[in-house]
Amino acid sequence: MYRSLLLAPALATTTLFFHGTAEAQQTVHQVVVLNEGRYDYADQVQAVPVTLGSYDPASGAYQSVATIADARFGTYVLVDAGAIYVGADTLLLKYDADSYELLGRTTVKGIRRFAIWNDQLVCTKGDFGPIPHFVEVFDKNTLEPLYHISTTDLPYACDGVQVAGDKAYFAVNNAFDLPNLLGMVGVLDLASETYEGGIDLGPDGRNPENIMVDGDVLYTFNNTDFTGSSVSKIGLGNGQLAYTNNVAQASSCAASALSANGRIYFLEYAVGHLARYNTAVDAVEDTLATSPNVYGIIEDPINDVMYVTTTDYVSSGDLHVMAHDGTVLNTVPVSVSPGRLALDVRTATAVQEPVGMDLRLFPNPAHEALFLRLPSAEGRRHVTIVDGVGRVVVDEVRAATPTQRFDVSSFARGLYTLRVDGFGAARFTVE
Repeated sequence: MYRSLLLAPALATTTLFFHGTAEAQQTVHQVVVLNEGRYDYADQVQAVPVTLGSYDPASGAYQSVATIADARFGTYVLVDAGAIYVGADTLLLKYDADSYELLGRTTVKGIRRFAIWNDQLVCTKGDFGPIPHFVEVFDKNTLEPLYHISTTDLPYACDGVQVAGDKAYFAVNNAFDLPNLLGMVGVLDLASETYEGGIDLGPDGRNPENIMVDGDVLYTFNNTDFTGSSVSKIGLGNGQLAYTNNVAQASSCAASALSANGRIYFLEYAVGHLARYNTAVDAVEDTLATSPNVYGIIEDPINDVMYVTTTDYVSSGDLHVMAHDGTVLNTVPVSVSPGRLALDVRTATAVQEPVGMDLRLFPNPAHEALFLRLPSAEGRRHVTIVDGVGRVVVDEVRAATPTQRFDVSSFARGLYTLRVDGFGAARFTVE
């Protein structure tokens, strides 16, 4: 794809706290935002630079962390093993995910998207003008090229790519030859470094842009000839096309993402909102009237939300935290054309009582009731409980008895933070 004031602290992580024990949990450390900027092709000047930003779900804070001064636009971003990989114009860049120090760069003309397999990075390419090859594999540590698919076998521009098992699946669309758009999924056996050929998506499956893998099924979101959109389903076990279903009109370059709830979210350009395609029934389910007119989209399955972006493509851009029903929960300004997002997911070991924490919560996870134990019982204390997106669900003053009981039977499943004035805060989960 070329192309408000924060309401409350946004999303906490899913770290679970247990008294006297430690348990490893996955957390979203940051959401990395690739702001594509704006290049003035008429005057041939970079009006707004390409930048990399970091959004902290726990605090709701956003910061710009890197400027890519010698790129006209950005194409993709991915986080893996403590590194941020960025595709920008003709560059493949690697940054440290904590310090944002530039660790490496190499020239990759026409770079589009990439995926990780072991220590390798599988990159797709496409551009106006000649490209020596359209799929190339790099060493993810050094960014040195390892091998590529010959244009004799694959002479067409490619876009989205995903790895499933030991194979890479990529969208073959011939996108820079608009009169001759294609619809195919290419398959690369990564173990043998062999191109296995393509799976034809049929006449309605032209111009696949996004590849999404769900277990043993692969979906593509296709922009056809930019007058409509379709979804294709492929069985990974047999490598056969199950169907290609038309889903929208006037799709243009529509954003799309697969959610853990079995829906493919995609921008329905004709109405300027997201629609949901239900993979259980193979049909469009609804249009989300409260959703924004998005440019980029990604799901956060850990915090059970989605991140979407909007932009005027000229001077501004916003990152939104969105519920799965399309409701915007929080908004933070970023930069121009924030088109690609990546989750920095980490594994942390957390203990309920680190040094200085005075609260003890049990059981954790909680089901019907949660108990709070305080180290002292003097006076009255203000107690609040907020959910994973900062909404207050308990706000009351209680006597500081040694043990307090909270009824959580009506709480939605998820992560919560309990705070007691004078004693600090602790997190718990309701299941």
